Amino acid sequence: MELRARFFVIGLCLLGLLMVINLVRTRRLKEEFAILWLLIGVTLVLLPVFVDEVDAIAYAVGIEYPPAFVFLIALLGIIFILFQFSVSISRYSEQIKVLSQEIALLRERLRQLERQDSTINANGPGNKNDTE
Repeated sequence: MELRARFFVIGLCLLGLLMVINLVRTRRLKEEFAILWLLIGVTLVLLPVFVDEVDAIAYAVGIEYPPAFVFLIALLGIIFILFQFSVSISRYSEQIKVLSQEIALLRERLRQLERQDSTINANGPGNKNDTE
């Protein structure tokens, strides 16, 4: 990889890392998601620096075209992020289901208490009909 291309890729990846850090700093990205993004960003920054080693690893595992190995690494990173999202969505959907059920139970309990209160007020000692 030409030196100019390496600097360009490193610059783009550093820009991405700064964007992730800013999103975490402003609380628009949770830390649990940011860790994986930062790990992938650092990996992508280091790939152009160690391009000869990456090429050697690609040839060692039997990949004839080293840029395909870089795409494989990027694809694996995306798959890990998607897996993390799937786990989080599953956890949050379960929490939403439990919270919805609790809200329904609380609403029903509130209706019962309101009915009970209106019955007590209608028949209770504070009724105007009782004092007349």
